Amino acid sequence: MPASLSRRGFLFGRTFDARVEFRTPSAEIGRACLARRDVSCQLCCDACDAGAIRFSYASGRVPLPLVDFDRCTSCGECVPVCPVNAIAVGTGESA
Repeated sequence: MPASLSRRGFLFGRTFDARVEFRTPSAEIGRACLARRDVSCQLCCDACDAGAIRFSYASGRVPLPLVDFDRCTSCGECVPVCPVNAIAVGTGESA
């Protein structure tokens, strides 16, 4: 296995190509997210056992979700708990 291809990438069926940077599928949180609409909701964070979803806190606004792509296992546990279906895993098509 080439040094620039991770074991995780190999398991997801990646092949080595030096011209292409690979990114393992991970959770993506879209614009429909309640927190991005100033509604406090952290259900996705509570459902993420890997700790890949955390919230950025700032004075005077609702905390916004952030996905740590290195910690995300693409398990999808965050998807069914989202009340507005704003999370997609590995599709690049989050709402």
